[in-house]
Amino acid sequence: MDIFAPLKIGSVEIPNRLIMAPVKTGYGTLDGEVTYLHQAYYRRRAEGEVGGIIVEPLYVDIAGKEHPRQLGISSFNHIRGLAQLVDTIHKNGVIAIAHLNHAGRVANPEVSGMMPEAPSEIACFNSGLSPVAMSAERIKRLVLAYAGAAKRAAEAGFDLIEIQFGHGYLISQFLSPVINLRRDEYGGSRENRQRFATEVLTAIRREIGEYPPLIARISASEQIDGGADISDAVNLADFLQRRGITAIHVASGSVCDSPAWYYQHMRLPPDKNLDWAGLIKMKVDIPVIVAGRMGRPEDIRRALGRKIVDAVALGRPLIADPDLPRKMRQNRDEDIIQCGACLQGCLARVKSGDGLGCIINPEVGHESEQFKKPRQPKKVVVVGGGPAGIQAALTAAQRGHEVVLFDRNQLGGQFNLSYIPPGKMMMRRPLDSLIHKITNSTVKLHLSKKAELQDILSEKPDIVIIATGAVPIDPSIPGLTNFLSAEDVLTERKSVGKKVLIVGGGMVGLECAEFLAARNHRVTIVELLDDVARDMMQLTKTMTMTALMQAGVDIKTGTRISRFAGGRAFAQNGGREIPLGNYDSVVVAVGMRSLNELGPLLNEMNIEVKVIGDARQPRQIHDAVRDGFEAAVGI
Repeated sequence: MDIFAPLKIGSVEIPNRLIMAPVKTGYGTLDGEVTYLHQAYYRRRAEGEVGGIIVEPLYVDIAGKEHPRQLGISSFNHIRGLAQLVDTIHKNGVIAIAHLNHAGRVANPEVSGMMPEAPSEIACFNSGLSPVAMSAERIKRLVLAYAGAAKRAAEAGFDLIEIQFGHGYLISQFLSPVINLRRDEYGGSRENRQRFATEVLTAIRREIGEYPPLIARISASEQIDGGADISDAVNLADFLQRRGITAIHVASGSVCDSPAWYYQHMRLPPDKNLDWAGLIKMKVDIPVIVAGRMGRPEDIRRALGRKIVDAVALGRPLIADPDLPRKMRQNRDEDIIQCGACLQGCLARVKSGDGLGCIINPEVGHESEQFKKPRQPKKVVVVGGGPAGIQAALTAAQRGHEVVLFDRNQLGGQFNLSYIPPGKMMMRRPLDSLIHKITNSTVKLHLSKKAELQDILSEKPDIVIIATGAVPIDPSIPGLTNFLSAEDVLTERKSVGKKVLIVGGGMVGLECAEFLAARNHRVTIVELLDDVARDMMQLTKTMTMTALMQAGVDIKTGTRISRFAGGRAFAQNGGREIPLGNYDSVVVAVGMRSLNELGPLLNEMNIEVKVIGDARQPRQIHDAVRDGFEAAVGI
């Protein structure tokens, strides 16, 4: 099956078989209206030659709103902005697809101003909130809300409408025997649990007729005890096909009960969604689309080449590289900037209210900004080849400057440690993408050599960008004379004893602990604060903590290492000193301090200097890459 052959869904022809999956951006107004950020963001994705774009989830009723800045389609006021967005997508020859949803028990009461609603009063595990059970009258009103939303989607010019039947949202809550405990006509038997879905589809067709055609997004497996599995998904797909659905979009998980599967976390086994989608395709006669960590070109070519599915939906991969479809069409797979499924720039930023970003693509959320090439190109020297330095060098070169980069180690800096801990191998993909990009750019590289002052001056720079990163903090604990860093541990450049004490329970400390526990070391973590991994995204933290508990790692919080004496460690806890015992190795992971030796010397010589990334302030990869980008566009 040719990736770039057209795909027919109902009466609509999509120009190729790559579709953008719906991804929340957090760019909307508080009233759920489209902003200029949406226009620029979706324009950039459409320019990359994707066949269709499923716009982020649109709430059909205010009670089903998940995020303060989620887009809506519940009101006439939403139509104008959505129509403009559709026009933007169409101008690039791309099919526009609306995604209709009501979050049900997942809805945010702080956003909607009302308690979440669901078929039954079963709490959402992820949020801890218990919904109110919907009355029969309320159910009827929501059926009309879906129909009204579909009509508004048609009026806005969408070519297709996708309805969310999975992921633990409202319709799937009605379908679930675990969540739907009703005893009326909407609960009990499978036929009754399907009644709400049937009424929604009937009402939509009554409102809009046969156009736009309808797609259903489903979870192939909810990955929860008693929840929907692949056999249920096959039955659901058949049920939907018989009721006029023209394509099935397969994902997995439940946002409430199995968020790792919903978000397709990097720690999960690969290819499960594709396997499940293939089973569904064998049972239906309509196109099947698969989503979920399908960003590698070889995976896309395999899925379509072997006709396992009819189309591939890409969310995060098109955030990382909007030009992925074009590059694949041009057989430039090696030039694709690949997503690492880390969720740090996308999910974490949307949840924090900052809006969608990406650790590897600093232009996400800034597509509307125009950066003109300078009238007079400059000579730019970048010192440091970590994420910040590489991005600064690439952006400066793209803008027409002459760029030289020095790095005394291997390109990537601390990024080289990101993929080593268990479950993080996917992080090598964006690292390799960055390195490939700079080694094939016009940037002149001086590697495996520390840049001395004279080396920099010999280049006669107009500006120097310092991206020398950071080094571990020495905690200066009395009696501690020999200790290891996280880098020592993860690179295995130094031997580690059987019994290990890790000082510091942040993300780095936990990752070192899991790495060592997987190699049969006995590990104790000591953290001064009352909680560990405050710098870790909650979903990743939960999965890591589960792995540490299963491995028997001992974690002591609210505890400070006070001294070492006679080969023993002592700690302060609750105002008293307690002996911790003997350890073969001590790993210190209490943070990093910026390293900037050259900046002050260059400033004294009146050379313009920009300090970026961890050299300015130790932070996350997303911050470093954005720092490098902003420094370069400011030249």
